[in-house]
Amino acid sequence: MSRFCGVLPVLKPFVCVCYLLAEGNFLCEAMICRLFEGKEHAASYWKYRVAPSDHLIQQVLDFLEKHQGGPFELAVDVGCGSGQGTQLLAKHFASVVGTDASPAQIQVALQHVKEPNITYRQCVAEELPFADSSVDLVTAMSAFHWFDRLHFLQEAHRVLKPCGCLALLNYTVDMELSYGDCCSHQLNQVCKEVLAEYLPERRSNELS
Repeated sequence: MSRFCGVLPVLKPFVCVCYLLAEGNFLCEAMICRLFEGKEHAASYWKYRVAPSDHLIQQVLDFLEKHQGGPFELAVDVGCGSGQGTQLLAKHFASVVGTDASPAQIQVALQHVKEPNITYRQCVAEELPFADSSVDLVTAMSAFHWFDRLHFLQEAHRVLKPCGCLALLNYTVDMELSYGDCCSHQLNQVCKEVLAEYLPERRSNELS
């Protein structure tokens, strides 16, 4: 279940930063190994990765509308992976560009392009190929934890228009998993065991 968590401090005058669902980020060995870059993992991203809800995307757009107003010209989805989140932005912007460091992820995303105003670029998050003050919205959907965060924030600062918006979206750990009409209990039990292993402070809080 998605919910709005708050607003980060402003990066520079008149640049609004919308911070969504950054709860529950944690690093594990798989992340450090950057397994998302391989072809098989990229295919799994497309098959299994959960896209943000339309409601969550609308919250971002409402935030942008309030601080900048439309029409919206350019959105950049950084760390786009196989493009599920990128596609959700297409109907709201004249142009949407998904970027990712992985050629395999970009290849999968290109195979599933549905709208003519979506393009993809291979690049790292810390070196975005856009002019200064040219972007209305920069998003990072379940990707911010991969970046060199300081340099990425500086780069987002550079490319965003005055009153542009940086939206960081991620999963919350407070969710219930389901798969069709079966396995819900087992899925949620596995999830709790993983969280207990990687987030011991959360386990301590629940027991106290």
